[in-house]
Amino acid sequence: MTRAPRSGLVWRLYAVGLVQFTLVVLSAVLIGYVLTHLPQRWDMQTLSARLKPFASDPAALAEELQKLRESDRLMVSLYDEEGKLLVSNVVPALRAPRLVNGQLLRPNEEGPPPGANAVPLGPPPGRPPRFGAKPRHFGGPEGGPRPPETFGRFDLNGRECLLIARFEHQRPGPLPLVLTMISGLIVLGVGAFLTARWIARPLTQLSHMATSLGRGDLSVRSELKRKDELGDVARAFDEMAERIQRLLQAEKELLANVAHELRTPLARIRVALEIAGEGDAEAARASLAEIAVDLAELEALVNDVLTAARFELAEGVAPRSGFALHLQEIAPRVIAERAAELFRGRHPNRPFSSQFSEISGAIQADPMLLRRVIDNLLENAHKYSPEPEAPIALSVSERRGQACIEVRDRGMGISDDDLPRVFTAFFRGERSRSRGTGGVGLGLTLAKRIVEAHGGSIEVESGVGRGSTFRACLPLISNPAPASA
Repeated sequence: MTRAPRSGLVWRLYAVGLVQFTLVVLSAVLIGYVLTHLPQRWDMQTLSARLKPFASDPAALAEELQKLRESDRLMVSLYDEEGKLLVSNVVPALRAPRLVNGQLLRPNEEGPPPGANAVPLGPPPGRPPRFGAKPRHFGGPEGGPRPPETFGRFDLNGRECLLIARFEHQRPGPLPLVLTMISGLIVLGVGAFLTARWIARPLTQLSHMATSLGRGDLSVRSELKRKDELGDVARAFDEMAERIQRLLQAEKELLANVAHELRTPLARIRVALEIAGEGDAEAARASLAEIAVDLAELEALVNDVLTAARFELAEGVAPRSGFALHLQEIAPRVIAERAAELFRGRHPNRPFSSQFSEISGAIQADPMLLRRVIDNLLENAHKYSPEPEAPIALSVSERRGQACIEVRDRGMGISDDDLPRVFTAFFRGERSRSRGTGGVGLGLTLAKRIVEAHGGSIEVESGVGRGSTFRACLPLISNPAPASA
């Protein structure tokens, strides 16, 4: 069975890749956000406590500020009340804010407007801000932001000073990159493991199935329910196992059926020979007649088996059939009339009717093989119509540029379960193996293959108790040319 190519597995793997890429990007963003929002270990109160032991020694204070610059990238400048720079670990020093009419100005703002009273930095009116209070931050100058500046009061040798601190811009360190790579490896590793397991599990199951099938366990099935390429492979394995099981079962049935069919005529031939050997000429002649009938039955059986074997061997090698067809242009009613005549002669007591409509063309056919198809369909209709008065009809008509040969009966019919298998080799709907319905189940299989070898088709309509209708249609080619079957 041919299926349209799928791409479900490809798209699923692509989706897994997209999810992995998204997770890596999100982890990088999260790592960057966390690293940039970590709380600083320095505030003005901590810085003041750090610098307080050095308040009486300007040299030691400058050295400590330099250590803060090197270890923590912290820039610090210290101004007196008049705005004079006392000490700084950065050049140029951080600019001190100014007070105008009690309001704090940003370092980059212009001085007071004309007439305003500019005062040097000192305690604002009211309660002065104490060191350790909530820090005040200033943005950068026009043209871009800069790290915020924090200032507070600092007591230096009994004088109240202004302490300004700011963290220096830092180049990105290796930590974010390392963390991003580690998170990416984790995401890719987990994704690869889950993807490999998702793909390997059905493959392992299929491998076990193939191994069991190779050991002879024909009942094993994959039972995978997936809608992708792996599901198609699993269903193909199941169908292959089912077909192999049916073929092997059919071969076993063939051996049993052939043995049964051969044993009966051979037994009759032995009895007839024993009777003929007793010396009675009349009995010998009767025995010889029975032997001739049995030999004809054996010949037909062997011929059917060999023909089926030739078809099996040629299937998939020859483009259409294993037979060498001897085609000739012939009218379909010629072959049908000959088959009807033979059937009436064999079964004179069976109600039989034939109807042959005018056909606008002829067919290219092997008359012997095509008559064999019609004979087989008529004989099946007779065998499976146990009531002697059940009628059988043969007709030839034209349908959509094809010559259709129909055989209808009012016999026991075929059940719905058996209907899809009537053309399967060695299948028999009636399994009693009685002599009246003997055979090995090859007649309809050969009929189907002969019709298909002629470029036609055969179908059946049936129901239990309603009889069956077999219809074989062959393509018409031209005006009929007279020929004899």
